[in-house]
Amino acid sequence: MRYNQRIALLLTVLWLCCSSLVVADETEVLGPGKWPETVDAAVQMIISRLPEKDQALIKGTKKEDLIQYHHGWGTGIRNYYGLWRGNRKLLLSACDEKPCLPDDASTKIIEAVWERLQK
Repeated sequence: MRYNQRIALLLTVLWLCCSSLVVADETEVLGPGKWPETVDAAVQMIISRLPEKDQALIKGTKKEDLIQYHHGWGTGIRNYYGLWRGNRKLLLSACDEKPCLPDDASTKIIEAVWERLQK
């Protein structure tokens, strides 16, 4: 592969990894009174806010490739839905009623969104 093609491929991969697919601006957060308490409620809220083009992008992503959304979209989920600020009910719902880290919970939520969009 030629140098220019490699650069173009690298830029494309970086663009995809850092795409605009983010549920919330990191400065935008819900207050505790509005936090979803279950994964199902979070999924409903997320899908209702996702533009159709982003829904199609997620639906077309292979399940094993969802990790690419951990830092952008996952960060937005963790911040917006209070996973770092005490939303214990959502953490427990995401991790089968066992304590887990917000990073693990956001991964479960992303997977649940993906599964819902596959239907």
